Amino acid sequence: MTTDREAKRNDKRSLSASVEEILTDRQRDLPVWVRAPKRGYEFYSGCSRAKLYEWAGKGFIRSVSIREPGKIKGVRLFHLASTLEFIERCETGAKSISNTNASSPNCE
Repeated sequence: MTTDREAKRNDKRSLSASVEEILTDRQRDLPVWVRAPKRGYEFYSGCSRAKLYEWAGKGFIRSVSIREPGKIKGVRLFHLASTLEFIERCETGAKSISNTNASSPNCE
């Protein structure tokens, strides 16, 4: 027979195991494509709509416009991995720039 203390310890262990499992799944199961937010910031990258469109226009990240034939409106999707890779390149570039005092051509 278990006491209340033992039961609480087991609950805490199972809770922390489930939190770890959820966090691991969250990191593994990122979407491939994301939409730009109507307002605010995109959930996974933290980028605004304007910044996503700017970077896609300059060719820094991948994006695709999906529209049915004959339709005026469609949807623009942004490749999340390319967005995160671009942010990482900017971070790496910023670290090396601070050491050499040069400017980065791609990151603003």
